[in-house]
Amino acid sequence: LAAARSVASSVPPKLLAVLQEEIAKGGPEGAIDVCRLKAPQMAKEASEKTGWSIRRVSLRNRNPKAVPDAWERAALEDFDRRAAAGENPAALEKGEVVVDNGVKSYRYMKALPTQQLCVACHGPVDQLSPAVKAKLAQHYPDDRATGFSPGQLRGAMTIRRAL
Repeated sequence: LAAARSVASSVPPKLLAVLQEEIAKGGPEGAIDVCRLKAPQMAKEASEKTGWSIRRVSLRNRNPKAVPDAWERAALEDFDRRAAAGENPAALEKGEVVVDNGVKSYRYMKALPTQQLCVACHGPVDQLSPAVKAKLAQHYPDDRATGFSPGQLRGAMTIRRAL
């Protein structure tokens, strides 16, 4: 669990730093390309470095590649229930050994609460800037990842490694 927790916790702070830098340079619309292009690249690099498969998923995804599988969906739904019952979303996690198609692996998920910085692109639609709305419509015509407020569960980092 400790190793999985460490791996899953390594990507979000790096992503946040890149987002802050990009927003300072070009405003929130510049952050869209960070999440769209750089975040998957950062996860890929971390996967290659650690040997864990790493990705972000959400029940209300923006990127079509961020759709959770059945295990991830169940964990996210559990996280939603627990957050609604008052648990701190930042503390929500799940890890277990699973067998998929005869392959034994360790799976781990760490909840990603919405940060204040994130609401510029993930907040209520009526509060998004016209430039952000236009760029989201261009890249994500089926976007479901708006309407969030700070602290609300946005999704999760999910990692797995064959045992």
